[in-house]
Amino acid sequence: MNRRIVSSIHKWIGYILLVFYGVSVVGLIYYCAKSRIFPVSYLILTTAVLTIFGGVFLWMHRKVVTSIAASILTLILAFVCVLGSYYMIRTSRTITEVAKADKQTDVISVYVMEKDPAQSLEDIQDYQIGIVKETDRERTDQTVKKLENVLKSPLEIQEYEDILKMLDALKEGKAGAVILNDAYVGMFADVEGYSWIATDLRRITSVEHEAEVTEESAVPDNVPETFVMYLSGIDTYGGISARSRSDVNILAVVNTKLKKILLLSTPRDYYVDYNVTDGAKDKLTHAGIYGVEASMDALERLYGIQIDYYLRINFSGFVDIIDALGGIDVNSEYEFTVEPIKTYHVGINHLTGLEALAFARERYSFADGDYQRAKNQMEVIRAVVAQCASSSLLKNYASVMNAVSGSFETNMPDDQIASLVRMQLADMAQWEVTSYTSTGTGMYAETFSMPGQQLSVIEPDPASVEEAKRLIQELYIYE
Repeated sequence: MNRRIVSSIHKWIGYILLVFYGVSVVGLIYYCAKSRIFPVSYLILTTAVLTIFGGVFLWMHRKVVTSIAASILTLILAFVCVLGSYYMIRTSRTITEVAKADKQTDVISVYVMEKDPAQSLEDIQDYQIGIVKETDRERTDQTVKKLENVLKSPLEIQEYEDILKMLDALKEGKAGAVILNDAYVGMFADVEGYSWIATDLRRITSVEHEAEVTEESAVPDNVPETFVMYLSGIDTYGGISARSRSDVNILAVVNTKLKKILLLSTPRDYYVDYNVTDGAKDKLTHAGIYGVEASMDALERLYGIQIDYYLRINFSGFVDIIDALGGIDVNSEYEFTVEPIKTYHVGINHLTGLEALAFARERYSFADGDYQRAKNQMEVIRAVVAQCASSSLLKNYASVMNAVSGSFETNMPDDQIASLVRMQLADMAQWEVTSYTSTGTGMYAETFSMPGQQLSVIEPDPASVEEAKRLIQELYIYE
């Protein structure tokens, strides 16, 4: 073939690739700007560098000798830009989904004993099904109606005076199944003699009901220089919007100017009051049953502060995110075993999501119980942050984004999340993270959520609470 024709073909291929490259660059810059997480200086620098590369490739396409190399490099960079655009689109979508905390749900389920042969709703159609006369009666009746509509036949319903009597009937075989709010399962498993509830019940089916939010927390219009975020880990698997006990209660006090964060952990059994109790005392963990606002109100009353934001994560999301990151490395102060999951050794342990969850939830292996568990929870948070700051996040980016979506929920607006990321990218500052756990005295007392039952609670130590207040004010009040 004539050399002139070959040269012309190479040039035209090169020009087509350059056009593709130009379009991919424009797309990348557009999606980076749309994500709002990059400082303007980053966008200008990226545009300038990619434009210079385009000019170099154009010059290289003038000669056949260099045009082949230029075409390969153009194609590689164009692919990188397209991949970058995908990451930006996925990131923006994830931030929007995480910040869409617009509802809470009550999950009402049908339970049978673990050894019962029933596997589906149809299998229990002829069972006598227990319900409670008063507790959650409106939701229970709605659930029964929906189940009967599915089966196209009525269910045999038996009423009980309270949840424990209903559960006794289930265990003794007097009832074949029961209908119960998922939020109560873990709570009643804490009652002496009823630990079997956590292991011997099996869910057949569930019905979700949108819950009424009685009081919404005020969200700042812009990210304050100092703010408090409530980190709540709820004791449920599945949908993040489900109202449930809060097993993890950590306040993150953030000072963006000093680049300092205080992680303040409050034991789940702290004996406190909140807006629903009308002055009566309850376990802090029980507040989550009435919505995240009740948990925030309990902590605001306890420490005399205003909580600006909340972030919730459920256990299934916790497991998925850590697995997507390739696991985390945590430092254990003690050797202990959580059957049948893992034996944890003193020092660094590499954990999967399920192993990290067991590490964060265990308390019976320690003399300090809840206090050591709080330390372990904050160690897990530190390990997750460290793994996100490593190359693991980039290597597993798509899977991490999929895990985060639907697993986290926050009332911080997406533009404020983007603003925080943009601030960090602008100065790449190192943050100083400190932690503190409030303490108290263990005792048995009646609680608002379970009247008539003596439950293990922790009476707050006034000196410990005052120390927590002092630590908060050190960061929160800044002139």
